[in-house]
Amino acid sequence: MARKSPPAAPIRPRESHVTAAGGPALSVAALLDPRQPYLVPLLLVVLTRWIFTLRIPFAAEDAYITFRYARNFANGFGLVFNPGEKIMGFSSPLWTLWCSLGIALHLEPELWTRVSSTLLDAAGLFAMLTLMRRHASDRAAWAFGLFFGSWPYFGAAVASGMESSAFFALIALAALALDSGGPLTGPAIAAVVFIRPEGILAAAVLMLGAKWRDRIVALVIIVAGLAALTVYFGSPIPQSVIAKSQVYGHPGPWAGRHWWEWLFPAQLGRWPSIGEGNFLLPLTVVLAPAFLVGVIELWRRRTSALALGLGAALAVWFAYTVVGASYFWWYFLVPLAGIAGAASVGLPQIMRGRALAISLVLVLAGTWTLQDTLYRGRALSEYNGFSKAAEVLLQQGAPGQKLLLEPIGIIGYRVPMKIIDEVGLVAPRVSERRVLGPGWYADIERSERPDWLVVRRGVLLNSSGYAGTGQPFRSRAERDSLMAHFAGVGVVDSTAGENALLILRRLR
Repeated sequence: MARKSPPAAPIRPRESHVTAAGGPALSVAALLDPRQPYLVPLLLVVLTRWIFTLRIPFAAEDAYITFRYARNFANGFGLVFNPGEKIMGFSSPLWTLWCSLGIALHLEPELWTRVSSTLLDAAGLFAMLTLMRRHASDRAAWAFGLFFGSWPYFGAAVASGMESSAFFALIALAALALDSGGPLTGPAIAAVVFIRPEGILAAAVLMLGAKWRDRIVALVIIVAGLAALTVYFGSPIPQSVIAKSQVYGHPGPWAGRHWWEWLFPAQLGRWPSIGEGNFLLPLTVVLAPAFLVGVIELWRRRTSALALGLGAALAVWFAYTVVGASYFWWYFLVPLAGIAGAASVGLPQIMRGRALAISLVLVLAGTWTLQDTLYRGRALSEYNGFSKAAEVLLQQGAPGQKLLLEPIGIIGYRVPMKIIDEVGLVAPRVSERRVLGPGWYADIERSERPDWLVVRRGVLLNSSGYAGTGQPFRSRAERDSLMAHFAGVGVVDSTAGENALLILRRLR
């Protein structure tokens, strides 16, 4: 007589082990388990951002432009840089309003933005790790988590006070909302648009995977927000974008190869021209093939929220590359996070054994022995120089006087004067005049009659602009004629050569 088979073990429901999106279920235990790709990367985020907060106790120069707008708004003057002038010289409406909230709560904007950005980094990392576990692998999540948590650049970006961390976090959170299909998907996509002008590209990519309901909600919010900006400022396009476009131009992908040359394994006649690119160079041999494999894999899963989220970040990088956008170091965060995310997806497919993994960890750790040279050195140079100029103006100037200068962040935040900036971020007439050719500085001085000038020594010695299009003077005679109306009252950082700041006061 045949023996009966033992009864089959009951099949446990899959739902107890996976999420609705098809990946590993998330629980508090998983978050606290060091073997899972959450706890260690999130602790690294907190640690590395705290280190930079201690090492660099002040924000980046351009953050103080936003801080002045935010302070004026909190104090009832409106969303303006110079009271009475409705010019959108900031790039991020959401971040400016968020900074204003901190100031209204009587918190220093440096502390407010650092705590906020650290929390946003943690939230964005959590979202991206969750998407990678669902749509790629735990190994990919580990790779991205360790890089995002420990690469010094991301900590420096938090210390900067800029909106870069918020930009990536909102992209990642919108992608996670897209994956879950919840009611916050539309508002999350709309938020991406208002955190940076480039956010409209990222939002367009995210919308490809959204339900029609979420697209409509996002579009309604976007249209309403753009309409509000138009009513208040006269245009939904930030003057900061218009001015930089006019002054710095769009030289194209070759002249703007600082956006991609560090990712290309073959050096093209020079080492990477940006500090961040040089830091990444030791990783290029692995980063480039991992990125290529990762992009191919993401294309195969192009309808997934992970592919759309990383695609949104890469769309920003692609736009910078195509137009050859001028490099401002805080712009680099979203492109770098997108590239690192794609490379993390591809890395498990090209890596065999532990030797390469150990080598990559050593590169990550070793970079910390160099980060002070770039990030703290750059921050100290900016802050100390501009703060000294601000002290001179505070001591010898008077509130309400006119000041023409290029570095309007730290000086503009500390000095209660009417600011006319050389780029045209808060003075559209400057950028409009610069594109017309030589003599713009002299013409602006004649039309505005500033009480003070803060000008780079090289502008006066060589009659060439510090940055951007248009020579400041038509001739040396024009320069000398203008200078005859001013007297020097100070030189900031006289050892800086042509970049030294000269402080001049109009003669009465």
